Amino acid sequence: MFIELAAIAAVGISAALDPPTRADFRACLFVMAFGLIAAEAARSVERRRRRFADTPHVNFSSVWTLAGALLLPPALAAVLAVVLYVHLWLRCSRDVAGTFASRFAFNAANVILSCQVAGWFAQRMQLVPMTHESDFADAPVCVAVVVVYFAVNSLIAAVAIAIVRSDRTLTRLLGEFNENVLELATLFMGVATAILLSVHPALVMVIFVPLYGLHRSALIKQFEHAATIDPKTGLLNSLAWHALAKAELARARRNSARIGILMIDLDHFRRINNNFGHLAGDRALRAVGQVLQDIAGEDYCGRFGGEEFVVLVPGVTPDELEGLANRTREAILKVRVDGVHDQAAGLHQPVSASIGAAVFPDVGASLEEVLLAADLALYAAKDSGRNQVRMMRSET
Repeated sequence: MFIELAAIAAVGISAALDPPTRADFRACLFVMAFGLIAAEAARSVERRRRRFADTPHVNFSSVWTLAGALLLPPALAAVLAVVLYVHLWLRCSRDVAGTFASRFAFNAANVILSCQVAGWFAQRMQLVPMTHESDFADAPVCVAVVVVYFAVNSLIAAVAIAIVRSDRTLTRLLGEFNENVLELATLFMGVATAILLSVHPALVMVIFVPLYGLHRSALIKQFEHAATIDPKTGLLNSLAWHALAKAELARARRNSARIGILMIDLDHFRRINNNFGHLAGDRALRAVGQVLQDIAGEDYCGRFGGEEFVVLVPGVTPDELEGLANRTREAILKVRVDGVHDQAAGLHQPVSASIGAAVFPDVGASLEEVLLAADLALYAAKDSGRNQVRMMRSET
């Protein structure tokens, strides 16, 4: 509520200090019309994106809100943002489960404040009013305006998330890297839109095709992510990992190279689910997945299902793979999970793993043979008392 009140106050002060003229109102209606046309053109794609993902994402309205911040008085830039967000709510999000009007109100207020600060900064740097007489020296100022808008918007969102969430990871506070890059691309398109509108309003039509293309590419990226990523751990799912492993083995076969495979199974994982609940079990899976990504890289780690993981390690000898497996086992043993490791509350269940390792082509010529060898080594590790590493070596 504080952000919404701050936005209202900022708009009121701006309207008093810089009252809009009739020409400003006409310009606002012009930008608003283009923004609404673009939003309607991409409405079906945006609806699919919102139904497909329950996490916040870039909605591309900042193309028009930043353009408004550079072309319009602050009060009208705020009106533009409100209209675009109301349209987004009514046409794309109102009937999507898990979306709330209060969140949209917060996002709109955040955008208004970001526009206010970015517009003020552009004025101080003499970037506005924008004319076709601007020269190359304005390019760094345009970049700075984007950075200011992005920084203010991200800071407000991060503070709000930190207040309401307990899992204050950097990714949770600032968002995924790809989403941030997409938002920056959208903001630079906003600067380009402002320049085109200032030169000749009809030129803004060239923005529509790349903007629609960004909408569709973002949707396709979400489909690809859902098709290849395990939602609980963020690792590759079984199907995607098998496809990657087959391609890597084919490349290794052509180059006479080795590839190591680790089969990892968490010990007594059912006890965590039974004693602490399935949510605690999910947190343990995510924590182990993060360990594997840190050690082997996110491109090579997969979850086979349940509490079983698999890791592909290109270009290793059996001894190097066994050393990596032991480091992985030790790192997993150090994992601490909320709700599972709480000594003060008397809660403690160690997370450990048994690991089987095998190297292509030493133990087999196909992916299935190497996986079988690693799986047999995994069972040998479990039979030896768990929290062990066993290496399947060739007999020759």
